[in-house]
Amino acid sequence: MLLPPMSASKSAAHPVLIYRFGFYELDTSRNELRKFGVRVKLERKPMQLLIALVERQGEVVTRGDLQRSLWGEDLFVDFNKGLNVAATKLRAALNDSSEKSTYVETVAGEGYRFVAEVELAFATAPASAPAQAVAKTEGPAPSLIHLPDTPIFPIAQDVSVRQSWLQKHKIWRGVAVVVSVSLIAVVIARLSWRELREPAPVYAGKIMLVVLPFENLSGDSGQEYFSDGITEELSAQLGNLSPQRLAVIGRTSAMTYKHSHSTVSQIGKDLGVDYALEGSVRRDGNKLRVTAQLVHVADQTHVWAEDYDRDARGLLQLEDEVAGSIARKVGVSIALDQPPRSFIRHTPDPEAHQDYLLGRYYWNRRTMAGWEMAEKYFRRATEKDPQYSAAYAGLAECIHTSKEAKQAALKAVELDPTSGEARTALGRVQLYQDLDVTAAEDTFKTAIQLDPNYPIVHHSYSNLLAMTGRFDEAIKEKRQAEVLDPLSLVIKASLAGVLSLAGQHDAAERELKLVFEMDPHYASAHAILAQVYIRKRMYKEAIRELETSKAEDGNEQWGDLGYAYARSGDKQNASRMLSRFKELDARLGSGAFDAAVVDVGLDNKEEAFAWLQKAYEEHNDEGLLMLKTDSIFDPLRSDQRFADLLRQMKLGA
Repeated sequence: MLLPPMSASKSAAHPVLIYRFGFYELDTSRNELRKFGVRVKLERKPMQLLIALVERQGEVVTRGDLQRSLWGEDLFVDFNKGLNVAATKLRAALNDSSEKSTYVETVAGEGYRFVAEVELAFATAPASAPAQAVAKTEGPAPSLIHLPDTPIFPIAQDVSVRQSWLQKHKIWRGVAVVVSVSLIAVVIARLSWRELREPAPVYAGKIMLVVLPFENLSGDSGQEYFSDGITEELSAQLGNLSPQRLAVIGRTSAMTYKHSHSTVSQIGKDLGVDYALEGSVRRDGNKLRVTAQLVHVADQTHVWAEDYDRDARGLLQLEDEVAGSIARKVGVSIALDQPPRSFIRHTPDPEAHQDYLLGRYYWNRRTMAGWEMAEKYFRRATEKDPQYSAAYAGLAECIHTSKEAKQAALKAVELDPTSGEARTALGRVQLYQDLDVTAAEDTFKTAIQLDPNYPIVHHSYSNLLAMTGRFDEAIKEKRQAEVLDPLSLVIKASLAGVLSLAGQHDAAERELKLVFEMDPHYASAHAILAQVYIRKRMYKEAIRELETSKAEDGNEQWGDLGYAYARSGDKQNASRMLSRFKELDARLGSGAFDAAVVDVGLDNKEEAFAWLQKAYEEHNDEGLLMLKTDSIFDPLRSDQRFADLLRQMKLGA
């Protein structure tokens, strides 16, 4: 971006420019820096330095340019010291550092560069400007247009200010055309995005809030688990305070904005929230300093802020205090809304709580290696504190042996019968490991009553409803999960799967398109798109997507791939995969269901029934839960043995 340097003095006709970056807003007409609408104290020279850098965002502004811009042509003997002091004070105001720059980057031997993305939020002539000058700036409020992999183009607002720049480059007309077309395209794209992504207003009337990732100011990346843990636990605390009045965005969507420079206004639009809570945590041994600020998204007003200096062992009590303060500030009456509970919440051992936070940190990576590490830390937490319900719930989500997972989930519920998280963990074990649809449904319903703001329970219950053919209810539950965690790839891809099972293949593909825009390498989305193609009998396309999915996550146990090979006429590859699944079943006892799927594709009906019965007797594959609704099994439905199998699984005929 190329803009003329900002002069230290402004003419009366100079336009009012307001720049936004991160959580900050810079008003050049008032020489004022604001954070969430609250003025940040900044001396004259640091302010001039900030304006000079922001106006040339992305460029290296040399020390010579800054000397002329900030001090003029006057001889300034100790200019270097003055500039260094100004830069230090500016970084302090922005909570930035020279070692790990978020806003102001030092370019050794040259000068400084403003590295954060900048949005020109508002620009017009001041009230005292001549009428002619005002006329030149009539029209919609401008903005800086952000296009992927392209530079940021400034839109000139005052011809007198930008004239020399435009004449020099001779590109105004071309830029204007490009910008106008781009604006139309962006508007259309955003409208299309909103039309596709915005679920039904199932939470209409509720206050919506997001807890943005707390910033780790400890100077130790090894403390990220701690700041992430505070973010997650505060979200859970707030979500449980008054479920009928207050809904809190899920962790996955909130964490999307970690280290992001998105403005609170943009985050509010993305997530559909009324309030945003942001903060920071600095930990030094057992000393803890937590800063939190609550912002009203609509007008960017700073509703509440507080600093806490505590012992790290009192973290949970601190979170309770913060949650209670916020609930009062957003107008939620906890005493009236929350039903009385006889259960007294257990305060975990501080060291066990540390292990629990580490377990959650690794669990949220959603990889096999992450789950293995999470299991290790959850186990340590339960050993240090055998009364810690949340640690048992986390452990149940990591264990892949049904008996031990069930024991951990039941222990979690026993220790805290009011925990929606514990009930959800139990329901998932009952569904995916015990294959007990009836028990899982009862558990999920109870979990939703206890914690209606927990997106994972809506997501899991939706899957159960889809497996039993109740598609309208399943889509509704998935939409509720999406409202609570709108940027979750897992939920959005799963919604596409439910839509496809319901026969809404075009809608499923639209949802998956949004997923791929967020992450083109998301393996599960490629696998679900393959299932859509299989149901549309587009087998070559399905093979391509399954191969892509396999390449992304290394999983080679794809019965769907063998089925697609068979249906596409590639019997050789289908038979090769069938042999592999038979070998796996003989060696590990885990290939019967996939073998059945391939045999269906090869029209080996008798063999398919034998494999399905074996898989059910061994209770070792959650794929059996798809028997009722997946069209892959249509060739078997007229056989009485298939109806008998559905009844055995309590899926209905």
